[in-house]
Amino acid sequence: MLAAELCEATGASASVFRGPTTFLAALRTSGPPTAVVLDWRLERELSAGLFLATRHRHPQLPVIYWTGSTLGALPDMISGDRWAMIVDKAAGSAPFEDALAWALAPADAEQPEDSPVG
Repeated sequence: MLAAELCEATGASASVFRGPTTFLAALRTSGPPTAVVLDWRLERELSAGLFLATRHRHPQLPVIYWTGSTLGALPDMISGDRWAMIVDKAAGSAPFEDALAWALAPADAEQPEDSPVG
């Protein structure tokens, strides 16, 4: 819920999904989101599936992984994705806010060359 509060503090509208089915339904039936925030530690490896579904529908959508997992714990499909930013929860809220600013930047703003870790 902290991620949603931080999003709303920037003026972004946050949607929180308590399960994968509602997230996937929204991804299929709603307009594209501005960004997606995921945590690698979701149960039963759900995060990988949600990431792949997001990438399939929206190949250049910014995805923020705000996670307590180490960079090496994430698969290459995430750590090597130029539209994904990995942010360590232990670093506090400032790196998340920086990642959110990146994700919410106008479409014509410079995009990352690789997946920075905040």
